Amino acid sequence: MNLPPETIVAVPMAAAIFVFFWALDRVRKERRVSDPLPARATPRELVERLLKPAAENLSQRRKVQGKPTLTEDLARAGLNLTAPEYLLMRIGAVALGALIGLFRFGFTLGPVILGVIGFIIPPLVVAYLQRRRQRLFSEQLASMLQLLSNSLKTGYAIDRALETVASKSQPPVSTEFERVATEITLGTSVEDALSALLLRINSPDLEFIVTAILLHIRVGGNLAEVLDNISDTLRDRLQTKRDMSVLTAQSRASASIITGLPILLALGLYVFVPGYYAPMTSTWVGYAMLGFAGFMILMGNLIIRRMTTLEA
Repeated sequence: MNLPPETIVAVPMAAAIFVFFWALDRVRKERRVSDPLPARATPRELVERLLKPAAENLSQRRKVQGKPTLTEDLARAGLNLTAPEYLLMRIGAVALGALIGLFRFGFTLGPVILGVIGFIIPPLVVAYLQRRRQRLFSEQLASMLQLLSNSLKTGYAIDRALETVASKSQPPVSTEFERVATEITLGTSVEDALSALLLRINSPDLEFIVTAILLHIRVGGNLAEVLDNISDTLRDRLQTKRDMSVLTAQSRASASIITGLPILLALGLYVFVPGYYAPMTSTWVGYAMLGFAGFMILMGNLIIRRMTTLEA
């Protein structure tokens, strides 16, 4: 009986994965005898132990480069994940893409390409969630400022006013300010709690608001009036951005259509007319042409989106 080469490779890979986790389980059982904590390690704790050094090293390198750490990136996206769990998901995406490519395309560039795609997709998802969350937060800033100003006008202190914002607002504003209020209740200063908020929300408008609050705490002044003026300015800016978004809607739709149409056409030819499309997936020249076409599609999409981007 002749087995396909994909099966010959996949079976040893599956066996290696099984032996790896079996060995981890044996090590965990041997250490349990000398472990002062009798509780059994959960899968989440096991992931933390295995990937925490790599996550800390990567976060340190990003901090040296002036970029947010993995933990800050996940917090900005609103994901309830730790850095080791994110690394595990990224490794799993690479392995899944490579295995799918191996079974579908065999020993070609297919597994490599799908593995690279699996490596790229998680950061793209995190970046998308960050943009969506920041947009929602920015849209709620004006109403949040009005609520904060009204609370101060009634005589509340700044910490009590922040609790009011947390209880009366909608997510993600309520979620973030609830965390700020909790940190203040547990003993963190207002300055440190708001500074931590800036690390989770990358918003120039929020930075301006936090600066006004910190100046009020240090030197005093009529903070309610300042917040009212900032709120009026933010409402005008938000309305202007909405008007500009309507004017550029056609160009942004064109970017999506121009990007998606060739990809859908290529997938349709590959699925319904495999013989016609075979040279593109069975020769080096075909892979080079596909790569060049994908690069040009990406560049066209980026150029159009750059032309229609609304600067903050």
